[in-house]
Amino acid sequence: MGISCITRNTCSMLPLLLLLMILFIIPLSSSFAPTDIVTKDLLNELCSQSTIGSRNFCVRWLTADNRTTSTNIQGLIELTVENTRAFGQKNIEMMRGYARRSGNDTQLKNAYESCTNSYGIAIKELEGAQALLRNSSYQLACYAASKALDYAYSCKDQFEGPSNEPAFVLKRSEKFVGMCHIARDFTRLFN
Repeated sequence: MGISCITRNTCSMLPLLLLLMILFIIPLSSSFAPTDIVTKDLLNELCSQSTIGSRNFCVRWLTADNRTTSTNIQGLIELTVENTRAFGQKNIEMMRGYARRSGNDTQLKNAYESCTNSYGIAIKELEGAQALLRNSSYQLACYAASKALDYAYSCKDQFEGPSNEPAFVLKRSEKFVGMCHIARDFTRLFN
């Protein structure tokens, strides 16, 4: 009696299924450990994996802080989230000031106020991510950083297209979105 067609096809697919299971169970970043020391080469590699699409922005931004290459990956992730939160805080203060000075332009004032609200939530999410990272809760920190990114995008969307706001408002919003991308991507390293 021979082996049925179904049994033969299942047996031949078993190695492929096993490989797929391993790829889904073991994250691609498993070559990194939270205690790995950050070097310029490692930073380049991490920034190359970011979804932001601009390795140069990532490297330039992070190497501007001298602490970047004197810490481990855990410290780098925490530093990235902290610096993103701090930049968002500066943006929210700028938006509040512009909202107060927007005069009779209600559309512009509403855009600034909407951004202020979105940035406020994004900053709270980043603060939550910071607390989660201190406990090595990477998956929850990633979720919080993802929510911060969503709120950063909602502000950026307010200023796309023709408008009366200063050009650097959109640029700062885009920079904050980029920083949130990097923070989210780095928190994914150990999920």
